[in-house]
Amino acid sequence: MLNSKKLLTAVTTSLCLLSMFILPNAQATLITMSSDYIVNVSLDGDINSVGTVKTDSLSGSEVVARERKNQSQENMRIASFIQFDVSSLTANIVNSSFFSASFEADFDSRLNNKNNMSVMLGQVGSAWDAIPGSLPLFELAGLSTNQATLVDNVRTDAFETYTLDVTDIVRSWVNGGSTNNGLVVFGSAPVYQGAGLNNIALTVDVPEPTSIAIFALGIIGLASRRFNK
Repeated sequence: MLNSKKLLTAVTTSLCLLSMFILPNAQATLITMSSDYIVNVSLDGDINSVGTVKTDSLSGSEVVARERKNQSQENMRIASFIQFDVSSLTANIVNSSFFSASFEADFDSRLNNKNNMSVMLGQVGSAWDAIPGSLPLFELAGLSTNQATLVDNVRTDAFETYTLDVTDIVRSWVNGGSTNNGLVVFGSAPVYQGAGLNNIALTVDVPEPTSIAIFALGIIGLASRRFNK
């Protein structure tokens, strides 16, 4: 018959082995973060641009990637800078194997059906604020890092939700590997084309402890107290 010490060891070992099978299947909680700021800027300076994509005027919540082939219309080139507050995320959260982050946007309007253009997403390398005089410069779009294609072809792609994995970017922000200067959406080439996107969001999966794992730790604690008595 097992004595109390051996019994505690057996219980602890069994629960640890059980956790090895449970934890890989632990659930993750999906959190959607809205953007704090969206600033549309054009090549003629760091001021909010005035223009249209298709027939809709720019709104404060719309993200625009707009280009012009004719250099005389460079002031109508538009890039959108987006800031997300990720201060609620900790290093323990983002470094978990369950953590992931994705940028989401609804592609809902195009300028025309004639020209091809991709919509790009990049990580901004310079600080900016959403106030006059401190807004980001259009040129920062081309200087952005970790560039990836969000919408492959504005002319032919469907109006739907597009996502890009930005796990490494968000993880770097939280861990201090890079400064959170936000993200930028812009056109891939100077052609007469544009895209409008709405419902911009950063969606993150964060680890959620399973009730079984918590129960296991509770059993170990109760057993330890009982046998110590």
